[in-house]
Amino acid sequence: MSEPTPLSLSHHFTNLVGRKVTFAPTTIAPETKIKQMYGIYNVLPHETAIVVKADLPLLGSLAGVLVGLPDSAVKECLAKSPLEELLRDAIHEVLNVASTVVTNEGRAVFTRMVTDTGLIDGTAGQLFKKPDRRTYFNVLVDGYQGGKFTIFAQFQPVKTVNV
Repeated sequence: MSEPTPLSLSHHFTNLVGRKVTFAPTTIAPETKIKQMYGIYNVLPHETAIVVKADLPLLGSLAGVLVGLPDSAVKECLAKSPLEELLRDAIHEVLNVASTVVTNEGRAVFTRMVTDTGLIDGTAGQLFKKPDRRTYFNVLVDGYQGGKFTIFAQFQPVKTVNV
């Protein structure tokens, strides 16, 4: 089962935002009070799901760099409720572009992002409650806030060829 590597994730996000981004593998950490954002993906052609759980400050940092906001402005934007459109749209784009590296099996298509786990439904909801595998990362963004990034995935079906 092939999983995304810290190197491929680091390279992808560094190229996306033009600032050094480092993904380091880690183990499960206790839940914190840091707000989370969940990216939901459909994996084709298998019709399975992937859910990415990321600290909102981390996604805010990546989005802020993408649109040219300094870290202090990102922190101010994240403190507002609801999230300002500029940062919300940039976070959406970060999660959308992440679809190319969250799996090595099939093609992930970003479907939506939510902040409430109760809104993760269908195949993604089942996966989130009982994933086949979880991959945990600590992420650093040069000059910005970092955070936790977790990928919840299902095993992909293996197609056999009749001989």
